[in-house]
Amino acid sequence: MLLVLLSTSHFLLCFFITVASSTAPASNLPAPPDATALLAFKYKADLNKNLPFSQNTTFHFCQWPGVKCFQQKIIRLVLRDSDLGGIFAPKTLTSLDQLRVLGLQNNSLIGPIPYDLSKLTNLKSLFLDHNSFSGSFPPPLLSLHRLRTLDLSYNNLSGPIPSALISLDRLYYLRLDRNLFNGSIPPLNQSSLLTLNVSFNNLSGAIPVTPTLLRFDLSSFSSNPSLCGKIIHKECHPASPFFGPSPAAVTVAPPPAVVVSQNQAIQGVDLAQSGQKTKHKKNVLIIGFSSGAFVLIGSVICFVIAAKKQKTQKKSTAATASAGIIGPTAESVAVMQIDRQENELEEKVKRVQGLHVGKSGSLAFCAGEAHLYSLDQLMRASAELLGRGTMGTTYKAVLDNRLIVCVKRLDASKLSDGSKEVFEHHMESVGGLRHPNLVPLRAYFQAREERLLIYDYQPNGSLFSLIHESCS
Repeated sequence: MLLVLLSTSHFLLCFFITVASSTAPASNLPAPPDATALLAFKYKADLNKNLPFSQNTTFHFCQWPGVKCFQQKIIRLVLRDSDLGGIFAPKTLTSLDQLRVLGLQNNSLIGPIPYDLSKLTNLKSLFLDHNSFSGSFPPPLLSLHRLRTLDLSYNNLSGPIPSALISLDRLYYLRLDRNLFNGSIPPLNQSSLLTLNVSFNNLSGAIPVTPTLLRFDLSSFSSNPSLCGKIIHKECHPASPFFGPSPAAVTVAPPPAVVVSQNQAIQGVDLAQSGQKTKHKKNVLIIGFSSGAFVLIGSVICFVIAAKKQKTQKKSTAATASAGIIGPTAESVAVMQIDRQENELEEKVKRVQGLHVGKSGSLAFCAGEAHLYSLDQLMRASAELLGRGTMGTTYKAVLDNRLIVCVKRLDASKLSDGSKEVFEHHMESVGGLRHPNLVPLRAYFQAREERLLIYDYQPNGSLFSLIHESCS
């Protein structure tokens, strides 16, 4: 009997323990990871305590305002106009691995945009506009290859706009206006891009001429005083021309006529500022006298050369006649002299053209390449310095026919031993190389100490930056 009572009491004790554990409050159980992330974000960003997120309702976080879930995972979080005042702290919302849409616009969030957003691999739309975010453009956004909408407008972001934006090939909405971005505009060429606005920044340089950027009007680039280019109908003045004194080159004094014109221009500016007529008359007399002296000296030199040639021709004719040699007739002699004079004139013209080939010479296109541009177009192109190396300087050139090429100006001091024929033979060999991993040489140019190589422009940056960014 005692044994039966003990077994019955043991059964009742186990029953009560089971009932008590099943009716224990849910708050003692760990909260879902997504709810924990929202509470961590609220703790740093909602200093005004406006969000109704509570530790007591974590198991119903999918019913919180602005939250949308699928199978107990947050896929959409929009907290627009929530009077948030604080920071967007790292290691908070970045744990929402199924998040597709994140909207924090029209709040008062400050500080930098967190650098761990790269964990949101499923993110398609990001709205952080109309806040007070500062710092640079967050590079982790460039790894979100599913991103289609990006709005960072109306903030205090600064620094350059990364050229790697062109890698987001699904992007169709991009707004970076009303910030403090500087530098150049990347050559965006996504066919999907339908909305673009980079106005009211501190951007500068030529706007790349790409089929995508050509679709947008002036309003997309307005209030950037230092921008220029064909798209906004503003002429660019390249700060780094292709032809000019290289760092290692020795400066050569211009010919006297150029010196006179430079002095004349400088004196004209001085006269316009001072208004002294006596100096103007004196300068005119000096210039006129100098010009007359140059003309006189040139005439004398030409006369002496002509006299020597005539004397030499007479001696040769007399020697031929005295030796009894049957020479050509008078008509044939005259024809020979005319031919000789024409040949000498052609040689003189070639020498003169050789002195000015930097301006009027022509590009040498590699075998099979279409002649899509001329040297004059290349010289008129807007140039942007890309970098300097041991062999020369590299520029990005935007031609007037909307074509973008890469021009490498070789350092004359590094190639002083190579002859013109050797250089041409080498360029013909290099120009014939074709490989998927090799940037083809399209054309080249050489004149005196100037040598240019023209390649296709590669907008993805340098190999050095790609290697080191991937390793960091």
